[in-house]
Amino acid sequence: MEDSTDIQNFCTNYGFYQEYAANPQVQETNKQQEEMNVYAVTPQVQTGSHVDKTPFLSLAPFELLRNNPSRWKNTEGDKVRNLNEGTNAYQKLSAMQIMRLAGERFIQFSSNKFININNLLHLYGSALSNLSPEDNQDVELAQILLAAAEKVSDQQYDRARKMLMQCQLLSSNTGNPAQRAVFYFAQALEERIDRETGRLIPKIHSVETDGSICIASRFDASHLAFHQEVPFTQVVHFTGIQAILESVATKSKVHLIDFLIRTGVQWASLIQAAAERKDNPIEHMKITVVESVNKERVEETGKSLESFAKSLNFPFSFKIVFLPDRNQLTEDHFDVKPDEGVVIYAAFFLRAMICEPNCLETAMRVIRRLQPELMVVSEVEANLNSPMFVNRFIDSLFYYSAFFDCLEDVMKRDDQHRMTLESVTYGGGIRNIVGSEGKERVCKSVNLDVWRSFFKRFGMEEVKLSETCLYQANLIIEQFACRNSCSADVNGRSLTVSWKGTPIYFTSAWKFH
Repeated sequence: MEDSTDIQNFCTNYGFYQEYAANPQVQETNKQQEEMNVYAVTPQVQTGSHVDKTPFLSLAPFELLRNNPSRWKNTEGDKVRNLNEGTNAYQKLSAMQIMRLAGERFIQFSSNKFININNLLHLYGSALSNLSPEDNQDVELAQILLAAAEKVSDQQYDRARKMLMQCQLLSSNTGNPAQRAVFYFAQALEERIDRETGRLIPKIHSVETDGSICIASRFDASHLAFHQEVPFTQVVHFTGIQAILESVATKSKVHLIDFLIRTGVQWASLIQAAAERKDNPIEHMKITVVESVNKERVEETGKSLESFAKSLNFPFSFKIVFLPDRNQLTEDHFDVKPDEGVVIYAAFFLRAMICEPNCLETAMRVIRRLQPELMVVSEVEANLNSPMFVNRFIDSLFYYSAFFDCLEDVMKRDDQHRMTLESVTYGGGIRNIVGSEGKERVCKSVNLDVWRSFFKRFGMEEVKLSETCLYQANLIIEQFACRNSCSADVNGRSLTVSWKGTPIYFTSAWKFH
């Protein structure tokens, strides 16, 4: 059904989406696909085929913020304020609100051909009078950043540099969330200018080590500290575990294939739950892990899981398929038995394959031949792969602002773990997404709607997550101090976990027709 040319086109042309638009096999879904164009911040708005010929791409993502605010579900601690209410009470805005308000204000003067920095700072002084002084300054700062991005897009580098100098003066990597976000995005714009003007030698980045939303093989103390404070990954993993258990409820032998195990801590919970199953007890569970970088780390994970299973007197085995070249993967590597119920687990794995289309095609072909009972997919719920620089900049600004805002709520400003996450993890991702192009840009993510279109071409259908999955997701969130800022929301048949209404990750389940 698919060939490598199809997959390569799907991955490399127009942000992992548009190449299939004219394909006869998906003509019947064109209307839906138009509504989920990856150029927009949300799937409800199409920016148009001539978007690259208009100043700042007609600012469609900003127009969307004004016309369709329901994209961001307002939760406690992030109420959208009415600037015309005339109240003197200040309510601190989140970093996401700062960026959205700056975008809305920027729309109002974006048609001006000549933007003076002083005008940018003071044009809306009266309109923003109901904001606190700090929020007012942050909105103005974000406006300068957006204007700089526009100038970079127009290759007006000298003017962009002047605006970025203002950003550097007014932002800080130790300031509030909005100031920290501007600090790292300004750095990324500077790096992009240096690349495009030949001041920086291009280099090919590693998918395994660059950025927070790229696949990172190293989960150090900073990541662990973050995950102990925020339920994002726990919701994703444990929702997936529940879906897996339900899919193999009648199977006495279970074979789970994990394409990116990372720490593997979630599988201890799966083993424990499976060991406690009284109806149709599991005779044997096998986990096979596909690894291409650090075999020794995965071996240690396997030993820990085997030891844990032994302590429960649970029949369990662990196998590693070590393939430096994932394109060499075949179904024979998994030694699947006829009486095994096969489940595929792909958490934060597929997005790394967007820039390796041959490997993605190979993985999907092998998965289809394995005919699993279920495939669980968890990924970033954001479109950060638009070929149009400004759209990618805006989308990533909104997405990362949620993380800076989150860290403000759960960690102190001088916390070393926070500084590491922001400078190395998030800063690295921002620099790659904003500052790089071509083969240098390896941090790529697309949202659930785009994956839906992709999986449909392989004859896959989305499986509705059960009420138990949703209940457990909310139960997990309730265990955290930041529970009022997090939410687990139904997205079609899947689940999205959000921070103050901004989608962060999604979990979905799939099966073949």
